[in-house]
Amino acid sequence: MQRLKCIGGPLYGLEYSHSQDKFKFFDKQTGKETLYRKLILDFTPPQAFFIAESMSPDFAYALALQLMGQQSHS
Repeated sequence: MQRLKCIGGPLYGLEYSHSQDKFKFFDKQTGKETLYRKLILDFTPPQAFFIAESMSPDFAYALALQLMGQQSHS
Protein backbone atom coordinates (compact mmCIF):
# COMPACT_ATOMS: atom_id res chain seq x y z
CA MET A 1 0.00 0.00 0.00
CA GLN A 2 1.42 3.33 -1.08
CA ARG A 3 1.52 6.25 1.34
CA LEU A 4 0.15 9.40 -0.28
CA LYS A 5 0.07 13.00 0.91
CA CYS A 6 -3.37 14.33 1.77
CA ILE A 7 -4.54 17.70 0.48
CA GLY A 8 -7.38 19.51 2.20
CA GLY A 9 -9.46 18.59 5.20
CA PRO A 10 -8.17 17.50 8.61
CA LEU A 11 -5.39 15.32 7.15
CA TYR A 12 -3.82 18.16 5.14
CA GLY A 13 -0.10 17.63 4.64
CA LEU A 14 -0.05 14.20 6.28
CA GLU A 15 0.85 10.95 4.57
CA TYR A 16 -1.87 8.32 4.63
CA SER A 17 -2.17 4.83 3.20
CA HIS A 18 -5.40 3.14 2.24
CA SER A 19 -6.19 0.06 0.18
CA GLN A 20 -8.91 1.84 -1.81
CA ASP A 21 -8.83 4.88 -4.10
CA LYS A 22 -11.19 6.67 -1.71
CA PHE A 23 -11.89 6.63 2.01
CA LYS A 24 -13.86 8.54 4.63
CA PHE A 25 -12.05 10.12 7.55
CA PHE A 26 -14.06 10.86 10.68
CA ASP A 27 -12.64 13.70 12.77
CA LYS A 28 -13.45 12.86 16.40
CA GLN A 29 -12.80 16.43 17.56
CA THR A 30 -15.25 18.13 15.19
CA GLY A 31 -17.59 15.22 14.44
CA LYS A 32 -17.21 15.89 10.71
CA GLU A 33 -16.59 13.31 8.03
CA THR A 34 -14.37 14.07 5.02
CA LEU A 35 -14.24 11.98 1.87
CA TYR A 36 -10.79 11.72 0.29
CA ARG A 37 -10.23 10.47 -3.25
CA LYS A 38 -6.99 9.45 -4.89
CA LEU A 39 -6.11 11.84 -7.71
CA ILE A 40 -3.09 11.75 -9.98
CA LEU A 41 -1.87 15.28 -10.64
CA ASP A 42 -0.06 16.26 -13.81
CA PHE A 43 3.48 16.74 -12.53
CA THR A 44 6.62 15.33 -14.14
CA PRO A 45 6.52 12.50 -13.24
CA PRO A 46 2.79 12.34 -12.35
CA GLN A 47 2.14 12.20 -8.60
CA ALA A 48 -0.82 10.75 -6.71
CA PHE A 49 -2.45 12.44 -3.72
CA PHE A 50 -5.54 11.93 -1.59
CA ILE A 51 -7.69 15.02 -2.19
CA ALA A 52 -10.58 16.12 0.07
CA GLU A 53 -13.83 15.89 -1.90
CA SER A 54 -14.78 19.55 -1.52
CA MET A 55 -11.60 20.76 -3.24
CA SER A 56 -11.28 21.52 -6.95
CA PRO A 57 -8.44 19.74 -8.81
CA ASP A 58 -6.90 23.11 -9.76
CA PHE A 59 -6.73 24.26 -6.14
CA ALA A 60 -5.41 20.83 -5.09
CA TYR A 61 -2.67 21.19 -7.70
CA ALA A 62 -1.60 24.54 -6.25
CA LEU A 63 -1.55 23.13 -2.70
CA ALA A 64 0.40 20.07 -3.90
CA LEU A 65 3.05 22.40 -5.31
CA GLN A 66 3.28 24.07 -1.90
CA LEU A 67 3.63 20.73 -0.11
CA MET A 68 6.28 19.53 -2.53
CA GLY A 69 8.19 22.80 -2.07
CA GLN A 70 8.15 22.34 1.70
CA GLN A 71 9.54 18.81 1.30
CA SER A 72 12.51 19.97 -0.76
CA HIS A 73 13.44 22.58 1.86
CA SER A 74 13.26 20.21 4.84
